[in-house]
Amino acid sequence: MSILIRPFRASDLAAFTPIEALKLAEIKDPELAKAIEDSGLAVTGIRNGVIVGCGGVHPVDDFHGEIWLRLSKTCQKYPLGTLRWLKSGLDIIEKTYPFKQLNATIKCGFDKSIKLIEYLGFGATELKDGWMIFSKRIQE
Repeated sequence: MSILIRPFRASDLAAFTPIEALKLAEIKDPELAKAIEDSGLAVTGIRNGVIVGCGGVHPVDDFHGEIWLRLSKTCQKYPLGTLRWLKSGLDIIEKTYPFKQLNATIKCGFDKSIKLIEYLGFGATELKDGWMIFSKRIQE
């Protein structure tokens, strides 16, 4: 069984505990979740009725997009399905939007997230206030 993809709903962020959790308020901010839902630029992955994760992209400007992702602990039960879901989602972002560069910001010490973003082809570009910024060129 593969991961079912559906549009992100504001309630999705509060429906699971992420693998590498930020402060509760940063994850479950209802205003942020509603803004993400309204943007139409995010999806939720579900397997066997359980959320595997949520992710999307925020346009920064015509050149840059900032990707975001929250994976649940459930994703660890389905590593290949999760990787396929993430790679296909990233491919859709790269082909659909006119971004020339995608960025991702990850808290230092979130080793699983750092390993995953590097696997997806991003490289570390900057360290700022305990956060690492990773970038990937899409188009030249």
